[in-house]
Amino acid sequence: MANEVVKYHNDLNTVPMRNWTSEEMNFFFAIIAKLRDVSTREVQFDKHGLTELSNYSLTHNKRFEETMENLVKKISQIHYIERTSNSLELMNLFSRFRIDWSDDLSDMTATVKVTEEFEYVVNRLNVEFTSYELEEFTLIRSTYAKTVYRLLKQWRTVGKREFSLDDFKQLLDTPDYYVPSHIDKNILEPVMRELPKFFPGLKIKKVKSNTRGNPVKSYIFTWKSEKTEKWIDGKYDKKKNKTVTRKEVLPDWAKEDYIQPKETMLSKEEQDELNERLARIHAKKEES
Repeated sequence: MANEVVKYHNDLNTVPMRNWTSEEMNFFFAIIAKLRDVSTREVQFDKHGLTELSNYSLTHNKRFEETMENLVKKISQIHYIERTSNSLELMNLFSRFRIDWSDDLSDMTATVKVTEEFEYVVNRLNVEFTSYELEEFTLIRSTYAKTVYRLLKQWRTVGKREFSLDDFKQLLDTPDYYVPSHIDKNILEPVMRELPKFFPGLKIKKVKSNTRGNPVKSYIFTWKSEKTEKWIDGKYDKKKNKTVTRKEVLPDWAKEDYIQPKETMLSKEEQDELNERLARIHAKKEES
C-alpha cells in the first residue's frame, strides 16, 4: 500500500458512522485521501487501485460488489443541514458517486465528485484539519476504535482531549440506551486494545460527578503529543523530501483511573501479521 495520508476538514469527524462496517470506512477514507486538492473535479478509481488503498483482500468479486453497493448507500446518507432564521437547506457531500462494473465483475470503477458546498472539506486545509496515515487506519478493526482514532488525530499535537459523556455518545453515534458500562465494554476496551500502537502512552481517565452514585460525566484521553511543522503538500513524497523528523513529548497529566489495556483477542497468526504491518509503517517513517 502506498504511504497515503488522509487529510480533511474537522467537520467530517462529526459524520455519524455507527452502522458502517470497518471495510466501508476504509474505502470511504481511501477515497477522501485521493480527493484532496482536486477541487470539484471528477476522480475515478479502478477496483484494484481502490482495494490496495483500503487494504482490502480481494478474494471474491461478488462480495466486493456488495461492499461497494452498501458503501454507496451509506454515502448517500452523508449530508449537512444548514439552518438560518429564515431558511433550511440540505446539502449532500458528493454530487456524483457512480459505480460501473463488467458483467463478470472482473472490472469495476468508481467515479466521484464533491459538491461545491462541501468542497472545503477536502480543500483549503490550512487550519482545522485532521490528518493521519491511511494504512494505520485500515489496520484498526473495531469501528468505534476507528472513530476514536480519527477524533484523537484531530488533537494529535495537543496530546489531550476531554469529551463530556453526551458529546462522546453523540460523536460515536451510540444507541440511545448506552450507559457507561456499555461504553466501557464496546468502546473503551477495543480502543485500549487497538490504539496504544498508534498513540504511545494512551490513557483514559473517567471524570465522575460528586452527585449521588458518582455518575461518569466525561472521559479524558491523554497520549504522547506529536510535534509537527506547518503542513507542506507532498511532505510524504520521498522524491521531494528525503527526511522528515518527528519529536514527541509526553504530557505530565493525571495517571489515575485509566482503563488498562486488555489482552488482544487476535490469533497468533493475525497478531504476527499485524505486527509485521506495523513494522513496515515504522520502517517507512524512518526512511522518510
